[in-house]
Amino acid sequence: MSWMQNLRDVYEHNEAQVGTFEEIGKQKVTLLPVAHMTQSAQIEVNLTTDGEFMNAKVIDNERTIVPMTLDSANRTSGARPHFLHDNLYYVAGDYIRYGGEEKRSKHFSKFKEQLRLWASEPNAPNEVKAIYNYIAKERVIEDLVAEKILPVDDEGKVIPKISGPDRPEIYKAVTGDVLGAFVRFNVIQRNTPPVWENKKIFDQFITYFNATNEAERGTCYVTGEQNELLTTQHGSRIRNAGDLSKLISANDSKGFTYRGRFKTPTEAVQVGFDVSQKAHHALRWLLQRQGTYVDSRYFVTFGIEKRDVPDPYEGGLFFLSKSIQEKAEQEILTETIVAREIAKAMQGYATEFEKLDLKNIIVMAVDAATSGRLAIVYYQEIHPELYLEAIENWHTTCRWLQAVQDNETKKIRRFVGTPSTYRIVEAVYGSRAEARIKKELYTRLLPCIVEGKPLPRDIVRLIYNRVINPFSFQGLRESWEATLNIACALINKQYESEGFTVELIEDNDSRDYLFGRLLGVAEVMERNILNDRNEKRATNATRYFNAFSQHPARTWQVIRKQLTPYFERLGTRANRYTRALQEIEVKMTIAQMNDDPLGPVFILGYSSQIQYMYTKKEDKQDDSIEQEN
Repeated sequence: MSWMQNLRDVYEHNEAQVGTFEEIGKQKVTLLPVAHMTQSAQIEVNLTTDGEFMNAKVIDNERTIVPMTLDSANRTSGARPHFLHDNLYYVAGDYIRYGGEEKRSKHFSKFKEQLRLWASEPNAPNEVKAIYNYIAKERVIEDLVAEKILPVDDEGKVIPKISGPDRPEIYKAVTGDVLGAFVRFNVIQRNTPPVWENKKIFDQFITYFNATNEAERGTCYVTGEQNELLTTQHGSRIRNAGDLSKLISANDSKGFTYRGRFKTPTEAVQVGFDVSQKAHHALRWLLQRQGTYVDSRYFVTFGIEKRDVPDPYEGGLFFLSKSIQEKAEQEILTETIVAREIAKAMQGYATEFEKLDLKNIIVMAVDAATSGRLAIVYYQEIHPELYLEAIENWHTTCRWLQAVQDNETKKIRRFVGTPSTYRIVEAVYGSRAEARIKKELYTRLLPCIVEGKPLPRDIVRLIYNRVINPFSFQGLRESWEATLNIACALINKQYESEGFTVELIEDNDSRDYLFGRLLGVAEVMERNILNDRNEKRATNATRYFNAFSQHPARTWQVIRKQLTPYFERLGTRANRYTRALQEIEVKMTIAQMNDDPLGPVFILGYSSQIQYMYTKKEDKQDDSIEQEN
């Protein structure tokens, strides 16, 4: 249960954020108060302090904090009302009169009685009394009809659905029957926040809830505290508003899967209501504000004392200053520059973590195997120093030349660094692969990034097999050149002990590397000639790429022969290519010149040779290769 303790601690370190909404992307996010939840409201009703109707308006599914009960938090059927704000069939006493379903005839009476008990408390907030006084008049729908929010038919019944572009606003906000719209109430007062953002009302409800709750009390297994209010109803909607799966569930009224082992759920585990609420609210908040998701799997990284920590899934550019990132639009950032900037960033994090006395950084992933059960599929607590070392190591070993398009300027930024995990996954499986397959790779890469574990060999083999088939990329969104560079980064990581770099290693005599260099020279030579002719066709090196990887010696003889007309046409201008080929061929032994398939290292030799030939100082012409994102 350490995950619950840590999340509870996160909540308590960030209690100042409770009830305060922040904009994350296009979504409003907040850390919820205990015994509260959020709902999307479509109607807002404004009242006076005496509980008189003022006006109402349609709102576009705005996030609203709602006081809840243990039953209403996870309701799927039956009459289980929230407090203060709820669906029309709960808050409107005239629901049946305006065409509501008979099966919901008792919903209002339960909502009204529940709210009456709170409103009758001596210390009940004035807003609660005003809302109760209003709903007790049983004219909510009547007022909404008068405000022209809910249209009625000739019989005076609310029209449940209207289609078409010119339909009233309420039908655009509500999916389904408009009598199921969620209504929030506000009491208009000077210098007072709305009811759903009023922290005083939150605190008063928590006090009321704890005083009136009659649930079982006992020892909480998470905190060890005794005489705690216990719960078997734990939070859902953790990943998103429609998520009904739970991390802790004791629902065994049918099927009796566990009956016989335990008589009651609390015999298996006892969890306090307070710690359950805080842990689930904290996890929900963290996932919404800084989580990453792929398909149904959500990933999040955080610290207890500091919620914002380096994201393990970011690419190398993320850790560079804005000025250095902009510099990458004019020139390629070398591995030395990138490594220096990342080291500075990690040192900055380390200093900040030390000041805060940060104990651990937690990396977590959750996923649902079924619609009702949520599982923690990855969980690791890592000391901040070790975490930062692991991140820095990942970014200085899994690197190669990358080209990334900036989202704002749309300019290409080139640097020798690490691709983001998103780009790695897209490169390994391709953009058309199913999300359920991609999420597994995200999870498998986590130990490599944050724990320093070796890269799985099958991942390198997968991307290698994609890269050696350049023509398989035709018609796809991703480019072969970008995928090749990502493949080089992963191969470089797998062979990190051998010290490969983007810069050409001229004294490397390995067979795979030398064959890759040969193909690189052939590619540059033919590509330059084709560019001079304004021809866009593939080079022979590209056309024979797959065959070359399988039968290098035989295929090289074919490619070498096809280069002969180019040598004759270029004359003395071909000397640089002749010299390059001779330097490589002289390094190869007779034993190496065979048709055994090449390994992934050949791609490193190929890429390094191309970069070397395009950036070699004595070359006067501008041969810079275009890298696509």
